Amino acid sequence: MALLGLLFLFCVLLIPGCAERDEPEQVEITLVHGWGGTLNTHKTMQAVYDEFSEENPDIRLICIPYSDSSIAVQRANDMLAVGKMPDIVSTNGLSYYMNHAVKRDKAMDLMPYLERDKAFKNMIHPSVFESWETGNGHLYTVPDALEVAGYWYNREYMKAAGIVDEAGEIAEPKTWEEFLDMARKLKAWTEKVDEDISVCSLEQLQMLEFLFPARLAGEGAQGLALLSKATVAFDRETLAPVMRDLGVLEGLSKPVENIESARQDFNDGKSVLYFNGIWESNALTEENGQEDIGYSAYPFDGTRQLAYISASSGYVVAKQKNEKKSEACIRFLKYMLSEEVQRKLAVSTGQMPSNPNVDWEKVRKENPVLAGAIDKMYEAEIPINMIRTVWTEEKVDIVGKYMEAGEFDAESAGRMAEELNRKGK
Repeated sequence: MALLGLLFLFCVLLIPGCAERDEPEQVEITLVHGWGGTLNTHKTMQAVYDEFSEENPDIRLICIPYSDSSIAVQRANDMLAVGKMPDIVSTNGLSYYMNHAVKRDKAMDLMPYLERDKAFKNMIHPSVFESWETGNGHLYTVPDALEVAGYWYNREYMKAAGIVDEAGEIAEPKTWEEFLDMARKLKAWTEKVDEDISVCSLEQLQMLEFLFPARLAGEGAQGLALLSKATVAFDRETLAPVMRDLGVLEGLSKPVENIESARQDFNDGKSVLYFNGIWESNALTEENGQEDIGYSAYPFDGTRQLAYISASSGYVVAKQKNEKKSEACIRFLKYMLSEEVQRKLAVSTGQMPSNPNVDWEKVRKENPVLAGAIDKMYEAEIPINMIRTVWTEEKVDIVGKYMEAGEFDAESAGRMAEELNRKGK
């Protein structure tokens, strides 16, 4: 009996120990992202990240959120300057961070994990490899959404201003001359009916990332070549009409300090046009009816239109010494690219799924405004990349400098071309 008692006591003492050993040992990874704002899309992304932790109890995901992607990436870039890097950084198209991390040998090459896991590789859109696979077969970034963009417009205002065809439908411009004529007609209409309504509320981000590349592409073969990764020299003859037209548009617009102000003016009915991507669909329809807003591709050559369809930079993962942390980061990427999460991102945040296997018909039923906007963009005959996908940050900053100074004349365009050729390699 004494022996049985000892055995019983041993088992009682052993059970808690076994329970402790059964609990998964947590691996801690940090994520820096720019979804810390108050919009519903930001809240949805925060919830998606929280759900990853719930579904993966052996991984502790520490999120460091900022209200804007540019702030988040800049903070992460500041860390790189002193040799440190978060485990995962969501760049949201700001590819300069990836370039800096690769140069400092801090970024993880994702390709070995993709080659070992075909299901993981099949989650990634082919355009990601086309845009980001290096010449020697490395891949340092994977986005959870593709960037698809044209511009939004207020249907009621467009019709009231007479921007319609013979059938009374919105007449979307097919050339940049038609586009500027539309803007001038809208300006005349707003001055007549309500001076508080502007053609568009415009800030530098929209000018630099949406209008400048689209207008540059409008210069035909030379413009399209300058927006590719080919080595092509800039010249005054190509840049001068681009900057001239952007100067005209700036003069017809209301200046605002940030994209939030531009969005709010459009939502409040204080502007006719709003330059941003399909991902704005939810934020806009929350305050506007589905029938009140339309989406258009940009002009090109009179018969064709162009749209941004771009696999921009996404998550960048730090090179790890601890394989468990590496595997935890890869599990996070697979989670974000899973069909369930991708469909949720499309429906709830208005983003174009990066995973090509997502059931698009389900998305169409749940978010018809997003689906309609995407359909319009894929009907455009000329697809172009977002500027930060193909240009270095130095090139982008050079153009931004001239825009900020309000230098849109031909002489300034010539100086810009020289500077781009000299410093923007």
